[in-house]
Amino acid sequence: MTETSTTLLARLKNGTDQRAWRTFSQLYRPLLVAYSQSRGLDANDAEDVSQQCMQVVLGRIGLYEHQGSFKSWLRAIAEKKVCDRFRGMGREVQVDSAVFAAEADPSTGPAEIWERHRWSAHLRHGAEVVRHEVAETTFAAFVGYALEGEAPDSVARSLGLTLNQSMSQSTVCWSGFAP
Repeated sequence: MTETSTTLLARLKNGTDQRAWRTFSQLYRPLLVAYSQSRGLDANDAEDVSQQCMQVVLGRIGLYEHQGSFKSWLRAIAEKKVCDRFRGMGREVQVDSAVFAAEADPSTGPAEIWERHRWSAHLRHGAEVVRHEVAETTFAAFVGYALEGEAPDSVARSLGLTLNQSMSQSTVCWSGFAP
């Protein structure tokens, strides 16, 4: 799932669909927290920013009109809330903060970091969807290798599997994402 479905957005606009809001929160709260932390906020401030973003979406989703992508709209909200938080702390947003600079490519800007965190959040959500459809060790192999980025031999050792078994099990879980 690389784009927010128009169906989910329509359900959110309804305002009373609690299941839609839970789904939205499961998809986007981790993204908002991770993005806020990558911009230099600590875990508590990042959680607060995430909640503030969710409140803005709740209040303004009825006005959202698909002019541009939803992810761009949400990122703009997140960036504003991060900047507001820094201003409230008497600090300027530091593009080269220690956390931001520690990203894989220090020249990467906020848009690229947002996209990387968005992709990760969607992948994790998809993994949770298929979690109960595969064996526990299969899911653990997938999480270790595909989501956590651990070395395949390390994943295999931690699960008491051979390297081939570990990779095979991870592949089984990946197949759950096929259309």
